[in-house]
Amino acid sequence: MKKIILLLSGCLFSAATLADNCERARNDYDAIYCTNKLYASADVELNNNYKQLRTKLNAQQKNILKKSQLEWIRERDTQCTTDTGINVECRLSTTQERNNWLRERLRECKTIGCKTGTLY
Repeated sequence: MKKIILLLSGCLFSAATLADNCERARNDYDAIYCTNKLYASADVELNNNYKQLRTKLNAQQKNILKKSQLEWIRERDTQCTTDTGINVECRLSTTQERNNWLRERLRECKTIGCKTGTLY
């Protein structure tokens, strides 16, 4: 009985490892899974960058950033949604671009101060 359990747990571990090998996706399903994992990570980073930037801004700048972020979300959703569903690769690339933008604003705030004109 112990051998069977050991064998089954080894098989499950091997299957999970193969499915999570994003360097060599075996098929389209694995590629989609990996892209979804990357997108989820980028989305967490996006939220963290947004929150960090908000801590550096005054009330007026926070309102501008919020409006800018909501507009960006609408544009992303429009751009990355097709008749067949959501294009996760599109969401990933646009989220990575927005992360870069947020990091640039953070860097700007830390070095020369937060400029209201760049938050649009």
